[in-house]
Amino acid sequence: MLSMDSFSEFEKVKEKGNVEGNIGAVEFKSISRGIIVTDAMLKVSSVSLILATTLCPGKYLTIVEGEVSSVEKALDTADRLGGRHVFSSFVVSGINMEVIDAIGGRVTASLKDSIGIVESLNMANLINAADISIDSADVEIVEMRLGKGCGVNSFYILTADIISVNEAVKNAAEFLAMQGSLIAYRVISGADKSLLRWLEPAKCVC
Repeated sequence: MLSMDSFSEFEKVKEKGNVEGNIGAVEFKSISRGIIVTDAMLKVSSVSLILATTLCPGKYLTIVEGEVSSVEKALDTADRLGGRHVFSSFVVSGINMEVIDAIGGRVTASLKDSIGIVESLNMANLINAADISIDSADVEIVEMRLGKGCGVNSFYILTADIISVNEAVKNAAEFLAMQGSLIAYRVISGADKSLLRWLEPAKCVC
């Protein structure tokens, strides 16, 4: 299991220059209400829209990025205007911008021969796990999905050499297990080239 000392090491890596951001996510039980409230969130607070998408069945997910105070103001607006239509909301601060880019589908990593997959029930925990993966090993995220498609699970796929992938996945999985939200994790060394082609971000659509 990961100790508090291990998490302190991740924080030391952050201090070496990784650019960080803060995100806020709101999951709505109504698509139309989600769109209306998202518009209001952007108008009342200085945040950037990272992701706005429908979820199955009939839900809407909005994720914004900005200063902590701005993100919190946006989520307060969502809770106030969304009312009973807000299913869940959370803020995650100090996240590596590579993770935030992956959430928004802005990934440029080239797939290596080894890949790792981490899957969780909880979006906030998965985002933190992805941050741990990036900060604890020299890996890149090639795909990240937060409750999209016909399932409710969230997952991300990362790539690098086998040693780095093993380290990144192990640390993320231990963190998720501590939070009680780990579903599964796997590492594939020397993945088949036809599989790698279908893992390219542009191919990975819902």
